Amino acid sequence: MEGPAWPVMPGFSTAFSRSPEAPRPVPEQPVTLREGVIATPNVSSVLAAPVRANPLGEERPGEARLLAEVMRRQAEIDRRERSLEAREARLQAADAMARAQIAELIRLRTEIEQLVVRESTAAEADIDALVALYVNMRPQQAAKVLERLEPPRAAIILLKIPERQAGPIMAQMEPPAALAVTQEIAGRREAFRTPQTP
Repeated sequence: MEGPAWPVMPGFSTAFSRSPEAPRPVPEQPVTLREGVIATPNVSSVLAAPVRANPLGEERPGEARLLAEVMRRQAEIDRRERSLEAREARLQAADAMARAQIAELIRLRTEIEQLVVRESTAAEADIDALVALYVNMRPQQAAKVLERLEPPRAAIILLKIPERQAGPIMAQMEPPAALAVTQEIAGRREAFRTPQTP
């Protein structure tokens, strides 16, 4: 059973039976609207217009170079900051080491000063004991012992002996020994003498 025959419009069947072709250009004819007449734009010219470049893509090499330069400078700043931090750490370590060494030197100097004071006190006590012995000896006996000592040591002892007892002792010493001790004593007196201004 056949259905009703539909009227065939001219060109309708042929439009669907054709193989796909390239789109036909739209005729540039005016379109009538209620307000007036408007010309139809040229669609082919619109389709043929160049596509605008991507503002963030490679089509704008100036911005890409600027971005690369900013990244390079940022990396350089980061590198310099790391270098400065490392240098500051080294300086702090060197400062701490220097402070520790200074503290150690101060401690050693204090110990040495204390040792020198103890040694000086002990030496002074020994000399005082020798002086007491020489004072209790006869001048001739003391002279024989002192003239065999080195002049600096003999001078130290004679300077501590009271003058009324040191004179007779030097008088009993041999002349060369007495002269050497005298020169040593004079040199010591000269060294401690305050220089006079002319």
